[in-house]
Amino acid sequence: MESKVIKIIPLPPDAPPFLQPNVDLSGITRRYLDVPYAGTENPNQTMDILLPEEGEGPFPVLIQFHGGAFVGGDKRDSQCIYLVNGLLRGYAVVNVNYRLIDEVIFPYPVYDVKAAVRFLRANAEKYCLDPARFAVSGDSAGAYFAAMLGTSAGVEALEDRSMGAGDFDSSVQAVIGMFGLYDIILASQFSEDAPPMPSGVKIPNFADLFVGVNCRETKGIASLASPVSYVSKNCPPVLIQAGMEDEVVPYQSSVEFVNRVNAVCGEGRATLESIPGGKHGDPAYESEQLEESRFAFLDRIFK
Repeated sequence: MESKVIKIIPLPPDAPPFLQPNVDLSGITRRYLDVPYAGTENPNQTMDILLPEEGEGPFPVLIQFHGGAFVGGDKRDSQCIYLVNGLLRGYAVVNVNYRLIDEVIFPYPVYDVKAAVRFLRANAEKYCLDPARFAVSGDSAGAYFAAMLGTSAGVEALEDRSMGAGDFDSSVQAVIGMFGLYDIILASQFSEDAPPMPSGVKIPNFADLFVGVNCRETKGIASLASPVSYVSKNCPPVLIQAGMEDEVVPYQSSVEFVNRVNAVCGEGRATLESIPGGKHGDPAYESEQLEESRFAFLDRIFK
């Protein structure tokens, strides 16, 4: 995806095929990098806060969670490009790291993303942010966290308030998910049934790894880790973009999630934009058309 704001740092020729290139943020003047949000020095509990070049705010906020099957990815890799383009539209942009499953499993990464939102709300004045206009976005595993934040506000079992800003809430006002997983049980079964990739590599069952159990056999536990389980009338507007031929996460999970939100909250609270023939991380997600759709969705809510 081309960015009007930042440059992509090319990968070395011997880089693994799954590695995402990083981005160069040096051209953004108003930036706060590697800000700790959980009271630790863990780099997986830090965020980058980027502000538009013009205006004093308070700015509406786009909060991004990277993908990577819960095992990889970084807040400064190229997954953040479309969000950073939001700087030109008057949005503040926040890219968040969270702990991966080589360090912790569910619910601890959920604690992280909720702590990140609480930190931003507690420090909104310092960073010129509008605490009443928080949108969350992500792709793949990042979409899971965005959806979890949108559905589970007020669920104390998913908060660790000792991580900081415990008196603030982690609610958000809009959710964008791209090629994500919203029902852990469906994702577990899909991974189990999926054939090897064209390279011959069998994708690990990252749903089971994330929850730490066989989700097909322990559906009660798996449901506690699923955003679709927490949908309530308080769910904010949701935009889901999903490829109909996704080979990594089940397209049906997106359909189910959108239908559930609309059933509980009323038709139109959630929108599904399907990509016929679309694969996981398909280049179609980088198209100007789908990017414009995401910003149009946000503008209707925040402007």
